[in-house]
Amino acid sequence: MKIYKIVYGMLAAALMTFASCSNDYPTFDDADAFVAMTSSSAFISETGDSLVVPVMLTSLSGIEKTVEFTLTPDSVAGAVEGTHYTLVNESKSLTFTKAQPTQYIKFKIKDNDVFGGDVKFTISLVQPQGVNLGANKTCTVTIEDDEHPLAFILGEFTAKGTSYFDGEIEWTARIEKDASNLNMVWITGLVDGTTTAIYGTVNEDKTEVTIPMEQQVHPHSTYDILLEAYGWDGSARTSLEDGAPLVGKIEADGTISFPDYWFGGYAFNKSDGSGAGWWDLLQNDVVLKKK
Repeated sequence: MKIYKIVYGMLAAALMTFASCSNDYPTFDDADAFVAMTSSSAFISETGDSLVVPVMLTSLSGIEKTVEFTLTPDSVAGAVEGTHYTLVNESKSLTFTKAQPTQYIKFKIKDNDVFGGDVKFTISLVQPQGVNLGANKTCTVTIEDDEHPLAFILGEFTAKGTSYFDGEIEWTARIEKDASNLNMVWITGLVDGTTTAIYGTVNEDKTEVTIPMEQQVHPHSTYDILLEAYGWDGSARTSLEDGAPLVGKIEADGTISFPDYWFGGYAFNKSDGSGAGWWDLLQNDVVLKKK
């Protein structure tokens, strides 16, 4: 609260000083007007859906300008216009008016039913006359291949389990594919409240995901918060052998369950590596169900 009082006091003093020095008010014009996309990146699955990228002209008076854009395939995994997508706009230009300060670049994504990996292209706004380009003058679009062999377990999941400390809880987890290994996935939020992605390996039958222990699950300035687990023999917790991984069971609909483990994030002091207690400990009924 004291901080707010100091800020307000300084602001009031500044306004009083300004008022006592001059009765002139600051004036603005459109010299700083700019055009930009609302995001520098976009992702869409290769399912034949549409993608819409908003572009805004920020102007006080609502100036009218026409801005052009280009589409450039990625140099390594390029998405080619006409092959991977089509541009819906009639031309590669956008006209902004006072009544319509936001325009849209629209695409139709093509589904080729063949696994070839993700592809990318970049939208670039061309420097217009009489208006600046904002920070998001480019937007990289990634078209995610929906024929990936692990597509059925990729995306967002509703996770449910019983916390040793808080009882029954529900949270959101996310699983993403690895950029190069078709059998590897990256899981964010396997433990409630954690934010660092950890990796797991899916077997050839796609019925199990194996997750190594002692991966960092959450950043912290004082502790190393690492994935740790106990085994479960049906009646009590049992210690896992050193190096033994966490194994989740995968069902045909993408549901992943961990019935044989108690696991969570355990905090270790960075100063000497000693244990400091559980960040969170989940009992043996954790289930991730795809949204």
